[in-house]
Amino acid sequence: MRRWLPALIALGLAGCAAKSAVETVPPPRAYAHGIGGATFLIGGTFPPGRLPDGNSLILYGPGGALLIDSGRHAEHLTLIRQGFSGIGMTPVAIINTHWHLDHVSGNPALKAAFPDIKVYGTSAIDGALTGFLAKSAEASRKALAEGAIPAAAVPAVEGDLATIARGAELRPDVVVDESRDTAIAGRPLSLRVARNAVTERDLWIYDAAERRAIVGDLVTVPVPFLDTACPEGWLKALDEVAASGAEQVVPGHGPIMPIADFAIWRRAFVDFIACARGTGALEGCSAGWLTGAAKWIADDTPRARAMADYYGELIRSGKLDGYCRA
Repeated sequence: MRRWLPALIALGLAGCAAKSAVETVPPPRAYAHGIGGATFLIGGTFPPGRLPDGNSLILYGPGGALLIDSGRHAEHLTLIRQGFSGIGMTPVAIINTHWHLDHVSGNPALKAAFPDIKVYGTSAIDGALTGFLAKSAEASRKALAEGAIPAAAVPAVEGDLATIARGAELRPDVVVDESRDTAIAGRPLSLRVARNAVTERDLWIYDAAERRAIVGDLVTVPVPFLDTACPEGWLKALDEVAASGAEQVVPGHGPIMPIADFAIWRRAFVDFIACARGTGALEGCSAGWLTGAAKWIADDTPRARAMADYYGELIRSGKLDGYCRA
């Protein structure tokens, strides 16, 4: 649910109207693999007609394993558990890059299984639970009662409602509202806070030993997910990632990017925001995004175009401006 429920409904299950049937089983995770530096990526999925899982990253340190983002669906959580058990290490921490449900919904189950685990994240989830998520839950209950949710999406929507009902369990044990250098599981990391970007506060991680930036939804494919975003703050955050010294970027959705690919994605994002803030036809903005980010869109073009149209209108209409004042 969260940001994706309105978009999925408004876009006809996010563009899947172009397909003959709704796909309900996610495809294999083509980029679930070890990526060096004692790090394992569990790639999220976003098949048509199904709410997404964000990418999850398991990092191993002398003091145990730590997880960055915990996904949404049970299948994703199973892969996370397998990642922990595969090397026989106990997870000691979860870092949430932001509060969107496809990045935090696995927290309660993991905390129940590993009572000593500590969750690191920003306090932005507090406002989300009483604001955006509360309103989304109300809209979802109404849509379910009216039969407005496609049958294939009902279990995920009900799952999100259950997650929001346990909102207190999503709050971090360690609040990180200012950037700081620290060690988690004995692994030195730089926790960077971006204000008014994808959400009121986003947490991205710079792993200096690997020259790797783990950026959550500051980078996503097939489109930037702008539902709770301040575009200008997002642009500033991308500038900071570019200046971090990273040679590799791990997105919130999509495959790992060498820094040269990140630069291509960033240019496409800059151009899309500038176009949507302008006065030309929004169709031109969507076309520009499809061209600039073509290497990540492939056969997902119809859905990416529909979603880019949707987000372009959010920007052009000023509906996102309030997130810049949070």
